Amino acid sequence: MPDLSIDALVPFGWSDRVLTLYNSYDDSECAPARVTRVERSGCFAVGADGEERLLRAEALPAVGDWLAFAGGAVRHVLPRWSALQRADPDGAGTQTLAANVDLVLVTTPADRSSPGRVERELTLAWDSGAVPLVVVTKADLDGPAVADALASRLPGTDVLAVSAVTGAGVEELRAHLAPDRTAVLLGPSGAGKSTLANALLGEDRLATGAVREGDRRGRHTTTSRQLVAVPGGGVLIDTPGLRTLGLTADVEIGMGFPDIEALAQRCRFADCAHESEPGCAVEDAIATGELDPRRLESFRKLAREVAWERRRHDPVAAAAERQVWRARSRDYRARDRARGKGRR
Repeated sequence: MPDLSIDALVPFGWSDRVLTLYNSYDDSECAPARVTRVERSGCFAVGADGEERLLRAEALPAVGDWLAFAGGAVRHVLPRWSALQRADPDGAGTQTLAANVDLVLVTTPADRSSPGRVERELTLAWDSGAVPLVVVTKADLDGPAVADALASRLPGTDVLAVSAVTGAGVEELRAHLAPDRTAVLLGPSGAGKSTLANALLGEDRLATGAVREGDRRGRHTTTSRQLVAVPGGGVLIDTPGLRTLGLTADVEIGMGFPDIEALAQRCRFADCAHESEPGCAVEDAIATGELDPRRLESFRKLAREVAWERRRHDPVAAAAERQVWRARSRDYRARDRARGKGRR
């Protein structure tokens, strides 16, 4: 493998880890690059010369992927150390939103924050292999109060209030990116992701737009995912607002709900569904005010979604799930009879 001149790739996240992965391919004709955009015609990638070029690919990589290319075509896609994924909206497997990210910035606007959506996005973020950070945007609109409420509801997750208008929190957020961490912005349309990205870049490089007055929702000014280098260190991937964020069949729900997972360890039954079983520590915590009932409802909703995805893709899992619910139904009937509430 010849010596590589990769100074131009350092701002885009080149590191010893990437070098090791790249050197695993013994292909002297290739040069390294990182994917910055993906279009139907191919992928755009920045190379060691600092130039962005369109590359042909038999199977399109994801934004953030590291490549080895030659002759205007992708030869190898380097192994990923993380991937932010969702269930494909068309029902055809899994869609990778961003690859090789270290930080997922879960954005929620202060003027219309949705804790349920934040919990869904946190579940995807933890499952990606990256570390999530909840960013309350538009902090000049009562952001600190919203951030405090989310921090109380989301134990184990850092929450930061940021305003691109006043500059509050921007430098603190920038510090999370340096020196060479890759972050992806995740959140609904109108959350101010592109505005926040421009604040970090120090220039209006990414398109932004106003929200609708009626519902404060955005107009999808960002139409594709885009990777950019942040001055001072770090890489940022901007994404369009996604209407659907379906969970994949292999997502571990518990990573986004460590409080419920800890409580579940104290339940009487190991397979407790936290739905009126005797000795359920989760429901006891709700009764005592230790756990917000909305938190459990969100957990149940996501768990049902993942279970459905597993049944849809795996007939064996579907049969096993039916057996579990039949056994629980028998237990419920037996308990009711013991209490004198069975059929007469």
